[in-house]
Amino acid sequence: MWTYLFIGLGIIIVAVLAMLKFLRGVQPDDGEVAEDLQELKKMCAQYKGGLETFSAEISASDLDQVLQTGRSRTGSGVFLSTLNQPIMAYAFRKYIGPGMNATLYVLTSDHEFVFRYTTKGAEVTIDGQKQGILRANGKLYDIRNDEIASVQRFGATGQNKIFIGNKEIAKVALPDATAGFNAIKIEIDLQPKEADIMQTLAVHELVSNIANLNG
Repeated sequence: MWTYLFIGLGIIIVAVLAMLKFLRGVQPDDGEVAEDLQELKKMCAQYKGGLETFSAEISASDLDQVLQTGRSRTGSGVFLSTLNQPIMAYAFRKYIGPGMNATLYVLTSDHEFVFRYTTKGAEVTIDGQKQGILRANGKLYDIRNDEIASVQRFGATGQNKIFIGNKEIAKVALPDATAGFNAIKIEIDLQPKEADIMQTLAVHELVSNIANLNG
């Protein structure tokens, strides 16, 4: 009798653990998302300190990507410069539940970007500091909810445009859209703050297209 009782309890425990693991892949809590972010950072850690300075010389086509499936869709990769040097590393995890739910980590030579996606948009954190939110329509808002920039997406041409106000500051060629050419074309001389905004939106557009995180 006790043997059957222990077997039954064992089955229940295994079932509960399996259910918890499944739920984490569908709807993780804040603590689980934080743990997953640390795993994403580990996936890019080998490149820390070894990346070329982020610039328009990033290639639109040369990249190394690894995808995994399971309780969530996970991927990592590296964008290279036009001289085949690593210039940007990334890792993401997209959960399998309904609606947008994902975390994207991007490492450049001077910044660490985290984009935390929910149905409200992608919360943007740079070097550990929350900066605002990028809505699904491409508009970027700061922490005071003021619009500071936007992206116009042109899927048919594979080229997205970055604006600050009504001023176009850069174009982003999506991967493989213009093989062999630079991924970023800067339209004007940028002030430091404008350059930071450009980099934030450019790295997001390049990686989110691969990971299918824009919608």
